[in-house]
Amino acid sequence: MQKRLIANFFSLSLLQVANSLIPIITFPVIARIIGPEKFGALNFAGAVVTYFTLLINYGFDLSSSRSIAKNKENVVERNRVFSEVLFAKLLLLAFSTVLFTVLLMYVPQFSSQKKLLIFTYLVSVSSVITSNWFYQGMQDLYVVAIFNFIAKSLFTLSIFIVIRKEDDYILQPLIGSISAILVAASSFTWAIKKYGIAIKVVSIDRVLGLLWDERTIFFSGVVINLYTTTNIIILAIAQTAKDVAYFSAASKMIIISQTLISIPLSQSLFPFIGERFGQSRTNGIDRVKRITPFITAFTFIAGVAIWMASPLIIYIFFGSAFTEAITVLRILSFVPLIIALSDLLGVQTMINLNMDKPFFRITLIGAILGLTLNFFLSRHFGAQGTAWAWVLTEVAITFFMWLFLFKNKIQVFDSTYFRYNYFMEVAKPFIYLIKNKFLKLYQSKSFKS
Repeated sequence: MQKRLIANFFSLSLLQVANSLIPIITFPVIARIIGPEKFGALNFAGAVVTYFTLLINYGFDLSSSRSIAKNKENVVERNRVFSEVLFAKLLLLAFSTVLFTVLLMYVPQFSSQKKLLIFTYLVSVSSVITSNWFYQGMQDLYVVAIFNFIAKSLFTLSIFIVIRKEDDYILQPLIGSISAILVAASSFTWAIKKYGIAIKVVSIDRVLGLLWDERTIFFSGVVINLYTTTNIIILAIAQTAKDVAYFSAASKMIIISQTLISIPLSQSLFPFIGERFGQSRTNGIDRVKRITPFITAFTFIAGVAIWMASPLIIYIFFGSAFTEAITVLRILSFVPLIIALSDLLGVQTMINLNMDKPFFRITLIGAILGLTLNFFLSRHFGAQGTAWAWVLTEVAITFFMWLFLFKNKIQVFDSTYFRYNYFMEVAKPFIYLIKNKFLKLYQSKSFKS
């Protein structure tokens, strides 16, 4: 079981590096060529399209992954879930495209950036056929990680070749969309072949029924994005494109830390913990308690490193034109820690205990608070105000989730597991396993040479 968890963690780390870190490496090139204003426009378009990809994904990364994790050996059930998710996403893509077209035609801020938004919107197609949620449920992410790494590497190479002058900025989302579609198509095809999935036509009534059943997790995702993505849109309205660029530059660096640590941990742990919750409530909570100290330690160390290295990070990645982003990055440096704790309380515990409605209510409260803070702080303090709004919102959501679980006699934080002896006891088999992997790799290379 530990071997499977480690394999999934490193596979997801590779997947997330390919998905986010490799494109982020291109930002220094793009930012220096196109400047803060065009960089802000790119991030504005990305923030808008995020809502359409969110609608198409509809929370299936959690709900359907949970269903697959509980029925890994049931071929009939796997086929049913896979088919229902595919046809539901096709319906949502059709609806999203109609809505997107209307916005392009009648909203001035959209029509003025029509080409940029269309190129960015194409990524929505990849959301329909991506099978990451299925691999996550099956706890088998190695192959899709390889697909992502190859495709995103080609994306990075294309950026270095294509982006030569300021006006080339518009090609960045087009290349990104094509790359995402290739990755999704590869993982989709592999899933069908490897697991022998038989796709069957799903009636519109069943699709609508599925969307209704999963509405709580979907709306939870929507309200989360109200304060994690809408902040860029609000900042763009209240301030200038340069303010958007400074905040976006800092937030991209936060995404790097989440890419390497928080996201792989969360996605690999969800089915891992879900298995224990499937056995019993007590076993599931106990596993969360045991894992909490390690996630806390990883993300805290990352936060300290980001805070200390902020000036160097901004200068290396974005250059002297983005100096104002240094303070913004320091404000956001501990966001990965806060999000990791809220993930343990919310996704890993509440969702696995089918507490979907309380989870939604808490995130809704957080979204309302986040929007309120964003409107006020972004208007008066620019990019730094937007950063503080994000931090305070995440802190509030984490606190409310802890309070809800505490009132229901569920305690995730247990001081017993925060002791040095426990850390060393649990870490030894992980260290031994990783050491053996590297030793075998070294011996293999030595033998060949």
